[in-house]
Amino acid sequence: MYNKEFKKYENYLVRSMRYFWPGNVSMVIVLDAENQEDRRLGKTLPNKFPYPRVEYQDSINPSIFHRKGHERMQRDFFYPETKVKKKYVGFLDTDTVFVTKVTPDLLFENGKPVIIANYGEPGSPWWNRVSITTAKIYKAKEIMRCMSYFPVIIKVEHVVEVRKYLEKLHGKPFDEIFKQFSTNAISQFNIMCQYLWNFHRDEYKFYFHVISSTPGKWEGKGSIPERESFEFYQANFTVAQKLPKVRTSIHYRYHNKWEDFNTYKNIVKKGICYSGGFDICPEQCRHLNRTALQKELFYFEYNDWSWDPRCMDEQEKHYAKVEELRDSEARKAIKEGCAEVDKLSFDFVAL
Repeated sequence: MYNKEFKKYENYLVRSMRYFWPGNVSMVIVLDAENQEDRRLGKTLPNKFPYPRVEYQDSINPSIFHRKGHERMQRDFFYPETKVKKKYVGFLDTDTVFVTKVTPDLLFENGKPVIIANYGEPGSPWWNRVSITTAKIYKAKEIMRCMSYFPVIIKVEHVVEVRKYLEKLHGKPFDEIFKQFSTNAISQFNIMCQYLWNFHRDEYKFYFHVISSTPGKWEGKGSIPERESFEFYQANFTVAQKLPKVRTSIHYRYHNKWEDFNTYKNIVKKGICYSGGFDICPEQCRHLNRTALQKELFYFEYNDWSWDPRCMDEQEKHYAKVEELRDSEARKAIKEGCAEVDKLSFDFVAL
């Protein structure tokens, strides 16, 4: 985490985790070892919820980066085994905002990590450039866009395998590969998910949601040679894989303007009400309709899938599970959210 991102971490991620994340949290925050501001921040973080373990990444030869800060972060994602000792690692950004009570089935289905990917129109020229980079890295067409949900949960050993596979494919160390291809736009999650689909797809639960200027209808518009074809998606993705899937969170910087804090409060308040607030604190939720669709469950980075009528069924199933699993701690978290949400304030964060 970049030390200047602390306000985002505290105001967005941590605050929403308090209301919606279940039970104990096992979080690792990685800071730069040579940065004194990071060192000072690292001394305080473990003393506050969610009581993360702080690790420091030793200074890396800056010659392997073209733009040191952002690329250093993306490169570090490929080395989770140096900081995480568990079977799985989950990645998320500091401006992640959880929007509903997180139930186990949103993270794992039948013991398999959930992956929610996109396909279809690129959305922006930048994502076209990402596809070109992914295709060059794999010497094959890009299959999916995986910057589509948080947290991204992957087996640690599989991330290690990505590095080894690419080293064998290109005949040189991973850091040299990363430097070569990060001159253009690059997405670490697209790279990881492509490997998982190709070599470990039976160990993950994949969902694929189409991006299209005409909701639900895409027949190859905006496709480029470096991205797989419409025919590929028709042949390889099943009906079950194209079902709506409730997302735990949104990537807030892409959801609305930072300075519009009322939007943040309204989003979190909706999550609190749907996650039990209608019964626990009906007064605070009186202006909301519990039978309406909570669109944030089907939205990520400007992409909205709430047009699909099946979303309502998925929402109802999700909140039935939330009610079934609601224990005293979950009830306490929602009750605290009810009391706090209308009073929320924080220091605004500049991009």
